Amino acid sequence: MKSYLDIFIDEEYPNFLDKYLKTKTMKRIMGVSQFCGCDYTKLYNPLFFLTRFDHSLVVAHMVWHFTHDKKATIAALLHDVGTPCFAHTIDILMDDAISQESSEKDILEIIKKDAELMEYLMNDKILLADLANLDKYSILENKSPKLCADRLDGVLHTCYVWLHTHTLEEIQDVYSDLIVLKNEEGNLEIGFSHKKVALKFVKMVYVYAKELQGNRDKYVMKYISETIKKAIQSKFLKIDDLYVRKEKDIIKVLSESFCSWNDFSSATDIVGTNQKPTNFSVSFEIKKRNVIPLIKEKNDIKRIDDVSKSASIIYKRLQDYHDFKYGYITKIKNIV
Repeated sequence: MKSYLDIFIDEEYPNFLDKYLKTKTMKRIMGVSQFCGCDYTKLYNPLFFLTRFDHSLVVAHMVWHFTHDKKATIAALLHDVGTPCFAHTIDILMDDAISQESSEKDILEIIKKDAELMEYLMNDKILLADLANLDKYSILENKSPKLCADRLDGVLHTCYVWLHTHTLEEIQDVYSDLIVLKNEEGNLEIGFSHKKVALKFVKMVYVYAKELQGNRDKYVMKYISETIKKAIQSKFLKIDDLYVRKEKDIIKVLSESFCSWNDFSSATDIVGTNQKPTNFSVSFEIKKRNVIPLIKEKNDIKRIDDVSKSASIIYKRLQDYHDFKYGYITKIKNIV
């Protein structure tokens, strides 16, 4: 993690962040996987266990690099404190596969319960009102397909940590080319200085967005969400446990309660088919993710797909991508 994080740390280090890292609120998300539970099966092989804490720290350093705004940087660090164990997998549990916004608790609700965190915010002159609407920090959060720090880290760590398609050097090349531009709406947005580097990033976006549309990721999220649902119905777990306990504790309950968990955790392949199988399978629509960055060309600022035919082709391929209708693991007939 250190080698990845080091890419994003500015020469002018934001020392004010460090005290927040030891609060109980931030410590809790040290136990929440960034990849929504994909670390718990051999279907994937991440380079290391990347957490919501790690992601939040990277995004905070990104925001500091691009803005040197203390308020926005602290907002970035705290933006995911309402995330439950297994993150967006719990949105699947809540029948919200498309928007994936149902599971995350209001961060103000979380912050108010942490006296130490509240004290630090007061000392830094950060009001709760400053954290009530993170959309006002456009470098941190922006509507898709615009680029923002949160989405930027999502693409980069997917390609490096999760899927191993790109190296640290390639991540560095992309990050070093980024600047702050004004978008079509007159708002600040991260964008690229050079078309060649922007196109390299577009290829990363394809890897990222395609994987999140595939049956492998869907299966992991659906299997875990269904086992949690059954565990709650059987009173082995409560929904509130997902917001206060560590993932490893939840995994212990699931592995001890369901015989199929061992087959899930040891599986290495998803079978794809267009015919409905008799096995437990996945076949559902899920949130489509995409990023179309800005590029500064001479004195003009445009979206990369407006100035690059190669980028347009990649986005068309992404738009047209469909995995098999069904995906399943051979050994798992039912969740038992």
